[in-house]
Amino acid sequence: MFAFYPPKSPYKPYNNDIKNPKNVKFSMPLKLFSNEKELVEVTQPDILIYDYLQPGTYKYDVFLNRIEKGKVYLRVYDFNTNRILSEKEIKKQSMREVFNPSDELKEFSSGDKDFTVKEGDWGDYYGSRVEVWFQPDNPNEPERKLIEKNYIIQGN
Repeated sequence: MFAFYPPKSPYKPYNNDIKNPKNVKFSMPLKLFSNEKELVEVTQPDILIYDYLQPGTYKYDVFLNRIEKGKVYLRVYDFNTNRILSEKEIKKQSMREVFNPSDELKEFSSGDKDFTVKEGDWGDYYGSRVEVWFQPDNPNEPERKLIEKNYIIQGN
């Protein structure tokens, strides 16, 4: 007889028992209906997250102005523990090329690609911090955080 015991995770399991702090503003992911997005007025650099196909799977739009050539990607954190979620997968899945030399906001969409948060289960909602990071094409320039916004999400 052979038994396999995987290593125990150092993180608290997601069991729908996580409470969100009071007095913190969280947004809910918008609905995406057969690739038609809810209309939202955006007046400053921002990120909008959309529920997509199944729980824990999302698409996004990021609105930027005055940005040199490079790529943006997302980092998603558990709001309460500051634990980064699905780090490598989300970075790879959310990477997009950007460039906007003007002061006018320009929308950069995830297009036909989505990203998935693996931590948690369907219906187990919890607070997250979604950050938009920029990686300049110029290798001498450091990566930098552009936007941060709190969302209520669920895992897959």
